[in-house]
Amino acid sequence: MPAAPTIAALLATANDLLAESPDGAGPLTPAGRARGAAYALRIALEAAVDAALAAEETGLGGLRSMRAKLLCLHHYAGPARACRAHALWNRLSGACKYHHDELGPTHAQVRTWRAAVGSLVMELAVSGAPVEFPRQKDGGIPLPEEAPAC
Repeated sequence: MPAAPTIAALLATANDLLAESPDGAGPLTPAGRARGAAYALRIALEAAVDAALAAEETGLGGLRSMRAKLLCLHHYAGPARACRAHALWNRLSGACKYHHDELGPTHAQVRTWRAAVGSLVMELAVSGAPVEFPRQKDGGIPLPEEAPAC
């Protein structure tokens, strides 16, 4: 699967950007390093979601919107993982953009997101079977699992 090396390279890039340079010199400011790491993490998360949906071979590869992909992820990875992916993607997307009236993400925030993206990428890589949702007693419409609202 070609996505795995790409995801690993993006996670390594985020690690490199979060690592402090020994002499404190370099072309990137600490804020630039944090924003760059957040951008690499967002792309890694998007690639992991793409790979999880492509593994299902349901024709979802044509989806272009990440929001649509995250909605489809509810069925293939379960509501809890999909909700975590959606929350992470939203936070990383906000952190990637420069807002003149807001502070950028801190290194501590991006390190936390790095750990969360790393574990979610691993979970999405091992989840292969669609999640079975509980059904109503009459066999009708499936009931959603108890999960926090996304």
